[in-house]
Amino acid sequence: MNAFPRIVAIVPSTIASCQIGVLKPLSALARKNKIQFKSFLEGKATLSAINEADLVVFCRNTEPAYAHLLNQAVATHKPIIFDLDDNFWDVPFESDSELARYHRLPLRIQQLEKYLTHANLVRVYSPVMEEIVSNLSKRVKLLKAGFDFELLRNPSPRPQSQRVSIVYATSRIVDTQYLLFTEAMKKVLDKYIDKIELTIWGCQSSELVGYRGVKFAPLISDYDRFLRDFSHHAFDIGLAPLEDTPFHRSKTNTKFRDYGACRVAGIYSDVPVYSSCVVHERTGFLVENTAESWFEGMCRLIEDAQLRTSIQKAAYDEVYDQYRQQVVEDEWMVEIEELLAKNTPYSLYASSPLRSSEVLIRADFNNLSGVKFPASSPGDHDPVGKVYLEVRSSTGNLLREASTTKRFDDEAGEKIGFAFTPIKNSQKEEFVLKFTSVPENQTDANAPFWLPSSGYIQMVYTQ
Repeated sequence: MNAFPRIVAIVPSTIASCQIGVLKPLSALARKNKIQFKSFLEGKATLSAINEADLVVFCRNTEPAYAHLLNQAVATHKPIIFDLDDNFWDVPFESDSELARYHRLPLRIQQLEKYLTHANLVRVYSPVMEEIVSNLSKRVKLLKAGFDFELLRNPSPRPQSQRVSIVYATSRIVDTQYLLFTEAMKKVLDKYIDKIELTIWGCQSSELVGYRGVKFAPLISDYDRFLRDFSHHAFDIGLAPLEDTPFHRSKTNTKFRDYGACRVAGIYSDVPVYSSCVVHERTGFLVENTAESWFEGMCRLIEDAQLRTSIQKAAYDEVYDQYRQQVVEDEWMVEIEELLAKNTPYSLYASSPLRSSEVLIRADFNNLSGVKFPASSPGDHDPVGKVYLEVRSSTGNLLREASTTKRFDDEAGEKIGFAFTPIKNSQKEEFVLKFTSVPENQTDANAPFWLPSSGYIQMVYTQ
């Protein structure tokens, strides 16, 4: 095996999930000369980047517009790892209707499921996600997300007489989780009016605006910069409310890692995301999602400084032992080596059996929705093999893609058919059909194959 496997990560954005799960650990492995690593936003990724890689990593990708990237990885038999930390099937409309409409769009869900079924390994971070994804793939692995302790700053010194500082930190401007503790917090602010201060970091809570001792910190979208600033504040108590719904049960324990690593004593909703990692009154404080339970939990940690301090220390030790970056890097390296060991053509100089052909066609009618052609060449009967199709405009813009084929028999013999979403105003327009074919046996790059010319292609239209 090549000593430095070439890994390419293609991500939809650089949000914290992509940074924590994929970009940071793989970048660290590259700095240690264990892999060669490149990353791209999916809108800027090229097919050549995939062709040059030994293994391709995707993370949270769902956009159908970039399906050709997955198709290329599959067509060139690249091992694929898909990293998923969110339940896009169950994003609630009640809390963020815009986000729910985006992620639950059927075309995006279909594309997500294509990634999952094609991936050689799917990485998830909660038992709920493991169960959901297992319905689509048997190659699922439950893992722990990492924490980069090198980002932490020394906390600012705190005078003994200073108020107990409480924080609620969120990465979302539109956030409703704080409503779980709002009524309890109002009572706490009234009871300990001169003894506590509350910082809400990242969102605006209209219910608590104007309360004495409450201040707001703006959202910092850069996760690394947020951690540097957050760790410097030396908060005493951190709040981690979480609803008990299918969507929220699929979340990762980010707040436990952040609070624990920054020596903040966390109060957590007693739901599986936290109850699976928090030991009550040792590494955190678990409460039911009722105003009474949240009030009692906050009062307990405000008044019991010894318990607060012991939780801060134990949580730090737990996060360092179980979640530090080095642990995650080691897991990634094992996964990479295992997948590449199974990929027999893997070599720095391995030649790709990828074959492609572009055919110019002109549609006779509107609503072009598919093409069909013989499954083997006339005369020699060389097989088409495994084929992927991209429909592009005459100027090269990707319009449609189809990664599966339908084989059927008609009067002229066996044929292959592709179907895609109809192109409404297709009449008299020219399109480029790009066929990508690989032999069924990856190691036989010289196997005979055939891709059709325009004379053998029959266009399909919908009414």
